[in-house]
Amino acid sequence: MRTQQEMAARTVAGHALDAEDRGTLLAMLGLADDDVRGDVTRALTLGLNGYLRAVASAVGESAAGTSCEVSDTATAYIGLTAPGPRDLMLVWSERDGWAVQVETDPTESPIVVSRLGGDDPAPPPWVVSRFVSDTMADAPSHPQARCHHQQDRRHLADRLATYAIAADF
Repeated sequence: MRTQQEMAARTVAGHALDAEDRGTLLAMLGLADDDVRGDVTRALTLGLNGYLRAVASAVGESAAGTSCEVSDTATAYIGLTAPGPRDLMLVWSERDGWAVQVETDPTESPIVVSRLGGDDPAPPPWVVSRFVSDTMADAPSHPQARCHHQQDRRHLADRLATYAIAADF
């Protein structure tokens, strides 16, 4: 029961708009947020939401076509509306960074068209925008190998904190 309460508290805390909202939501549910990881998860969620909106804007997409989740792995998605015969998407994970993928069939895994290499899993939005533009222009047939970033979550949350300030929550 305690484990379920801690998981519920982390989920609620991660979706709160600010500290006051978080306290109110947890109090309404009779939950305590005594898990330090919840603070990192919340900070990473807020930062990732803002970063995702900034990247969507940089690549010319609406924030309405985005989603992200911070659980055991932080991930993000931006639907690309570029004209063409394929459904393209820009996906991100804290471990693999950014990739352009094509969805061929909802029952099958997407195919990686191109992967943004480098040491930084969360490069500035303009870098991601250029990567998407280059991918659309060249459509490489052999994507780069995964980078498997080994970044501390607290460090990533701290780096993305500047985007959280600019996000509309």
